[in-house]
Amino acid sequence: MAEQPIRPEAAGVTDSGLFIRNATGLVRGMSQRASIILNFIPGHPTQTLAAVLFAFVAIFPGANPYLALLIVLPMTLSFSYAFGLLTAMIPRSGGDYMIVSRVLGPLVGIISSFCMSMAGLLSNAFFGIAFVTSALGPGCVVVGTVGHYKGLVDFGTKISTHRGWVFGLGSAMIAVACLVHLAGWKWMIRFLSIAFWAVTGAMLLAVGTLLFTGKSSFASNFNSFAGTNEYQNTIARAAKAGTQVNPSFSFGQTMILVAGLATVSIYCYWSTFVGGELRQASTLKTANNMARAGVGGLIVVAIFGWIILHSVGHSFMIAANGGGLSSSFPFAPSFMFLSAASVGNTLFAIVIATCYCLFWPLITWLSLLQPTRMLFAYSFDGMLPKVFASTTRGGAPWFSVLASGLASIAVLGWATGSSSFFKALAYATLIQLIAMGLVGVSAIVVPWRKPELYRGSASQLRFAGIPVCTIAGIGAVVTGVFLWIVFLSEPKLGIADRSSFFVWCFGTIVAAVVFYAAAYGIRKSQGVNVNRAFAEIPPE
Repeated sequence: MAEQPIRPEAAGVTDSGLFIRNATGLVRGMSQRASIILNFIPGHPTQTLAAVLFAFVAIFPGANPYLALLIVLPMTLSFSYAFGLLTAMIPRSGGDYMIVSRVLGPLVGIISSFCMSMAGLLSNAFFGIAFVTSALGPGCVVVGTVGHYKGLVDFGTKISTHRGWVFGLGSAMIAVACLVHLAGWKWMIRFLSIAFWAVTGAMLLAVGTLLFTGKSSFASNFNSFAGTNEYQNTIARAAKAGTQVNPSFSFGQTMILVAGLATVSIYCYWSTFVGGELRQASTLKTANNMARAGVGGLIVVAIFGWIILHSVGHSFMIAANGGGLSSSFPFAPSFMFLSAASVGNTLFAIVIATCYCLFWPLITWLSLLQPTRMLFAYSFDGMLPKVFASTTRGGAPWFSVLASGLASIAVLGWATGSSSFFKALAYATLIQLIAMGLVGVSAIVVPWRKPELYRGSASQLRFAGIPVCTIAGIGAVVTGVFLWIVFLSEPKLGIADRSSFFVWCFGTIVAAVVFYAAAYGIRKSQGVNVNRAFAEIPPE
């Protein structure tokens, strides 16, 4: 898709009072290769291994990571094809809002997008915390320890444990992600490519190093890094504190790990939010690319997870992530940290730490695509003032980006006061599953509720006489219900205070209803029926 020139009428209105959607400057074009990368980022092994898999294996001993990954696979495929096939029917920017509002109705679409946006803000808060406590702080500690820079070690320890530093540095990271958006589409694609391959290359380097190190060599190297017998002492301290460092298999704990892995692996549908900017979005390639990204991520996690556990030691990994490290390392160590500690080379540690830090603004940038495109789509449906659709010369919806960034920082302020590292992520997961479930319902009913969309698309595949989109939608809804049950049943997953969670959850839904009623009433007083916009697929 060629770049579109920006014209003065870029955010004009029609005679009916509805915003036109052509010549906005937003639609710039994205290749299918970039689409696969975009969908791969949420489940990127760097995040799945560092922030989820090994942490859950420690917190929920006895969980089998390979069985859990296998169970997550059909969940990932369900969402891939529910979102992907619907995007092929409605290839427009706006994601779940555009899909659900056109299939199930405007109010339901608004509720869906509010839930998705709130989840995005909560996710950005989690990313801001993880950037400091999982990447930047530990990175400074490992570089300082290897290079014998005591000041850097002290700084890394301080920022990893101090709420003010976490909020300040996390906010700065979110601001960087916003600046990338404001730079425009051309620079965003460059950032996507450079950051993705830098992070992926560092991950391959770290895992490759551990593969050729071996367990006994790693233990010796870690003792040289952390202190005499620290490998053995880490396991002993964790065992003394009650951590099961040699647990037997538990199916129940494995199902909890399934829920944990799903918090990062089922979100391989992000190119749907830029459907109008995606080449060949109306073809089956969109759904297939989402599926490839999701399945590919799970396969890599399984292979790399086995390598790391085999090379580092299963008991040590459980102990290290279960609080067994000495007080000199007040954080759960990622596999990136452990590889740098094992090699003991300052330059190696700098490269690994820097690239791991780069992952968090990358995924925050991705997360910001949803609220910015949603606000943009709201504006062109007449639900918000046209300033939300204002774009820079580079095609960036600047007002929507600023609004989304400031809201993310505000939620980060709340999240940094939480006692649970997973709280923001757990809230984000369950609230986002409401929107994802509504997309699933849309996929189930679209062949009958919107037959003209179904018949006019390339998504008319059937299995045993049943539309594939309906099968995918059923899988998505069942997955959502399962994850809600698991999260609400296990307090360690971050929903210990249910009353607080339900305030966030139902508050978001009520806010959506109030917003729709207000927008409808205001536009009706101006002689405009905004529901007319939801009866058609807008041009882009």
